[in-house]
Amino acid sequence: MYFNHLKAFYHVADCRSFTLAAQKLNLSQPTLSLQVQSLERQYGIPLIKRYKKAFELTEEGELVFSYAQSIFALLHDLENSIEDLNTRSLKIGSTPTLAHYILPGIIQSLKETHPKLKVQLYTGLSREVLEMVVNFEYHVGLISRIDYPGNIVRRPIAEPKLYFIASDPALPDEIHLEQLASYPIILPEAGSATRDYLIGEFQRRDIPMNICIDCENAQAIKHMVHLGMGGAFFPIYAIAEDIQEKKYRKIGILDDLHITVDLICLKDRKNIKMVKSFLSAVQSHAFPG
Repeated sequence: MYFNHLKAFYHVADCRSFTLAAQKLNLSQPTLSLQVQSLERQYGIPLIKRYKKAFELTEEGELVFSYAQSIFALLHDLENSIEDLNTRSLKIGSTPTLAHYILPGIIQSLKETHPKLKVQLYTGLSREVLEMVVNFEYHVGLISRIDYPGNIVRRPIAEPKLYFIASDPALPDEIHLEQLASYPIILPEAGSATRDYLIGEFQRRDIPMNICIDCENAQAIKHMVHLGMGGAFFPIYAIAEDIQEKKYRKIGILDDLHITVDLICLKDRKNIKMVKSFLSAVQSHAFPG
């Protein structure tokens, strides 16, 4: 039995009118009649007694209608339960830096409009977050741009500039990347989208890059910069407080050097109410840098 045939019959019986049922289902009346007839052929019995300007259900039609009422009532309950579930929880994946400096304010705004919402925030590399979104583990991800599969929807959120930080007093306040040729640089761990971007920019300009330390922790990288162990690249929101406290120097890059921050979700999940609410909260947030 085709679901659409039962649905057509249910609405005809419920409306007691082919015309009203066709309007409700946005179908032509001949198409609706064919679907009801297909259901009758499926059962091998007439479900409707047709007259010139009216109709009534047969005994079998009344039986099918009663079951159809129960079926569509259950479907309605299912839709309400799913909607309730989708408005009660939101799983967010993010890179650690964005989770630390950007997401708290966004989540705070979201909770003000959805006080009962349970938010679960997880961190990882951009590729790790993407994998979890693809596998339906996270509803959304806030990450640095990487290559995405075809089933992912991305929304560009910001393009913050990258600054070079160092404790070296000999460096000028603004530099070109070529002035950092062979300068000791501390990079995020392998697999980091920011690391891959920086290495690519140095290679594109044919500038030798001296990677002195790989480190997975942003706070540790900044502390090593403070100790004079090398320099590193960060967006302004990750270093603003340290610059005020003069833990190291912020050096402007005269070349175009920035990361792109994307909000991602599966195409199949883009219309979930809380995903749309989160997107709205992110887009209304003042993104520094």
